[in-house]
Amino acid sequence: MGEQHEDQEHVAEPARLPLTATRAQKMTAGLREAMDDVRRSVAVLAARVRDTHAARIWRVLGMSSWESYCEAELGISRAQAYRLLDVARSLTAIHDAVTAGTETSHTRDSAAALDYGLSQRALIAVSARAGDVAD
Repeated sequence: MGEQHEDQEHVAEPARLPLTATRAQKMTAGLREAMDDVRRSVAVLAARVRDTHAARIWRVLGMSSWESYCEAELGISRAQAYRLLDVARSLTAIHDAVTAGTETSHTRDSAAALDYGLSQRALIAVSARAGDVAD
């Protein structure tokens, strides 16, 4: 491991221009925008996995199980698919709690509107307390 570290020290990095505060703020804004895009994408993905699971699509396609469908068609494990299902359920529970009693329309694939900027673990924790969120 020491050799690898020594080798890395000898690799010359390209010259970098001095970073101004304005440029740093623009780079940070770009990172925030990309993170928001990822959150929205995960919300959409989770909603679509939820809908696929609810429709039992693997049966229609002649597959023996949800697990075989996930591996063959989506390239993910059954565990990863269930984590996405947890995210979808959590987002729905939070959204329902937040919008309870409002005039907001509920659409099936409104996952992009369900992004609250929370991690998967936080989403699940908060959804378990959806009543508290509504209050």
